[in-house]
Amino acid sequence: MSIRLSIEGGANDFRFYDSAANLAANTHFGIEKAFWQSGKDITAEFSKQVLAKTKTGRLYIIRKRKHRASAAGETPANITGNYRKSIGFIVNQGTTPQLTIGNSAEYAGFLELGTSRMRPRPGLRNSISASERDIIRNLSTDIFEAL
Repeated sequence: MSIRLSIEGGANDFRFYDSAANLAANTHFGIEKAFWQSGKDITAEFSKQVLAKTKTGRLYIIRKRKHRASAAGETPANITGNYRKSIGFIVNQGTTPQLTIGNSAEYAGFLELGTSRMRPRPGLRNSISASERDIIRNLSTDIFEAL
């Protein structure tokens, strides 16, 4: 006994036929959607890490208030809020979708990479690492739903 399924071109009565016919476009759409959601997840994680009170760096008194700085390797501590508010992302929708995440604060590069006098405080890298599971989940879920 054998089962044979034949689909003639033109009669798109089956949902899977439409999906298979548009496989590349649907996959592309799913990746773009996953990148957009991943950008939101990473920026939310970044904000959460900057505001976290679990820093282990030096204790300072700034304007009569105590402030615990971040230690090397930790996400930078929040003082003015400028660094936290300056994060953003863009999803480029060209032939190859691309997620670009950055921070527009003028000192963000010094914090992320460090200087000759300060070891790095990698806020973006820490946020991406913490969001790795979410990124993978977004990609698998959104591509599957698009198909």
